[in-house]
Amino acid sequence: MEEIWKFIKVWSLVFIALSYCYFIPSRIPEGKLRLICVIPILYLFIILPWNLDTNLLRGPTTLYLVWLGNFNLLLFSFGKGPLSPKDRPVSFSNFLALACLPIKIKQTGKNSSNSSLESSERPPLHLAIKVLVLAILTIGCAHKEHIHPKLLLFCYCGYLYIGLEFTLLAVGVTTAKILNLKTEPVFNEPYFSASLQDFWGRRWNLMITNILRVTVYEPIRKWGQLPAVTATFVVSGIMHEIIFFYLMGMNPTWEVTLFFILHGFCIGLEIKVKKRVKGRWTLPLMVSRPLTIGFVMPTSFWLFFPPLIKGGFDEKTSREIVACLDYFSMQTTHQ
Repeated sequence: MEEIWKFIKVWSLVFIALSYCYFIPSRIPEGKLRLICVIPILYLFIILPWNLDTNLLRGPTTLYLVWLGNFNLLLFSFGKGPLSPKDRPVSFSNFLALACLPIKIKQTGKNSSNSSLESSERPPLHLAIKVLVLAILTIGCAHKEHIHPKLLLFCYCGYLYIGLEFTLLAVGVTTAKILNLKTEPVFNEPYFSASLQDFWGRRWNLMITNILRVTVYEPIRKWGQLPAVTATFVVSGIMHEIIFFYLMGMNPTWEVTLFFILHGFCIGLEIKVKKRVKGRWTLPLMVSRPLTIGFVMPTSFWLFFPPLIKGGFDEKTSREIVACLDYFSMQTTHQ
């Protein structure tokens, strides 16, 4: 219960900090002067997650503040990003939500980013199946000594995907309902990816994809597509190393950064090959989809998951989930 109070205090400070950004720096001309006014908030967002002790609360808070929040505020300082729309003023409530929560307001009309993404919500059966799978994976990770190491890595993939999707979806859908917003989904069935470009650009963790596109890819794109792709994946790798540091307190091993650099390099090869064939030849989906996932999963086994396992992230998070379930079970029993 003490952790819940810490969580409330942290996000109360976030509310105050974002209120300051809305009412004061927003009145200052965009540029260096506005950035100077925002820098104290950037620092605050960096230190706030350390007030939380559990991975279940510190992890999402780090993602929302250190990555989404700080990147959005940097864009805001220069009149860019979701906090500085050119076509309409942003309301106070929307400013608070868009600053550091995993939501993107759905664009209507022909310029919509992806017409196939109709809603951030999922059918109840779809969610129920994923809840069941997540429960099984949680139990499995809690008793990993009885599972073959190779099979355990597959469990970690599902655990990461479903757990992350639920965490982001819960916050996004709740916020959208409260503010009556139509939002785009955070994930778009990444296991159906037909290429690495499809996986990283249109299906996996689209909030991070969007923020990296605006902050890294588009500014560097003028020097060429390949440098922009490379820089985007390097920044993504570094930010993942930072999040891992918050979660486990271990010095970076740079394996995760290497994972993203490798994928950025392979996407560069994809781009070159597609330009060379110019649509004259494409792999059928029944081949491209297994190849894509068959590359993503083994490389994650090799470079992405080892730091998490060495740091005990899986064991600690599984214990926290079980402890939460036991606590709620006891509360329900006593009522």
